[in-house]
Amino acid sequence: MRLLFKSVNLDTIKPYLELWKIMPQKSSDYSSGVLLCWERALGYQFAFEKNDGLAWIRGRYPREHYLAPVGNWEEHTDWEEIIGARFGRESEFQIVPGKLVEIWRKQLGDAVEAEENRASWEYLHRVKDLSDLSGNKYMRKRNRVNQFSKQNPYRYFTITPDEIPRIAEFQRQWCDSYKIFSSSDSIEMESEGIIRNILGNWSRLPNVIGGAIEVLGNIVAYTIAEKADDDMIMIHFEKASLNFNAAYQVINREFLLHEASGYNIVNREEDMADPGLRDAKMSYHPMDFVKKYTVRIKLS
Repeated sequence: MRLLFKSVNLDTIKPYLELWKIMPQKSSDYSSGVLLCWERALGYQFAFEKNDGLAWIRGRYPREHYLAPVGNWEEHTDWEEIIGARFGRESEFQIVPGKLVEIWRKQLGDAVEAEENRASWEYLHRVKDLSDLSGNKYMRKRNRVNQFSKQNPYRYFTITPDEIPRIAEFQRQWCDSYKIFSSSDSIEMESEGIIRNILGNWSRLPNVIGGAIEVLGNIVAYTIAEKADDDMIMIHFEKASLNFNAAYQVINREFLLHEASGYNIVNREEDMADPGLRDAKMSYHPMDFVKKYTVRIKLS
């Protein structure tokens, strides 16, 4: 069975979100914000199958690869037939959420080889923990936020269409300043995706929200997030000026206080195997992870 792939764009995101809603385990890699941001850099495409109620995701760069299907995995009892008909007897899928790995293992047994991908695990926290920062384990975070507040007369504001040009300009400046410390092409690719596909379509992305802080009229940090469901919000992009100590801690807390009080869980995404980023994320004491795997399937 040949899959017909179409580009990830605002037209294909709409039917995709209907299948995303019934996905048993939400992963940020499969959210509309992340897929739209990286659609050009990674060449993301969708293939929709109405009969099976699934959307398949293909990336074309840096080499062709496939992600897990999106839809209600639990309603399918014929995964061997589904995968075999579309990918043949041997297939490989990237960043597969742990719950789907369990389903495949139950149905396909030893045909499934799952390799843990720790760098892609997403960090889950209680919104109340990160907005309150109470208790001894958050003392250092709390002290840094308080110090920032004393030194900088800042103002928090919700990102609206009128503020998009300012956020886009700050993102450009952030990208330029960060490139001094890192030569990674991914920084520029992400920045381009944020400005073009996320900020450029802000009013047409119903699940995307954001907030920023400014000091003396100048933006020093912002957060862009996406509503995953009634219980979880996902932080996609969080940028802060290198000139303001603790700005990351402040925007993290302020965004959750103002925009996420109605949610229980915040997903702060993966650490990409960066030691410094991993230490920073672990310092917020995650309650759990969305674990993901590289899965190879060899059908008999």
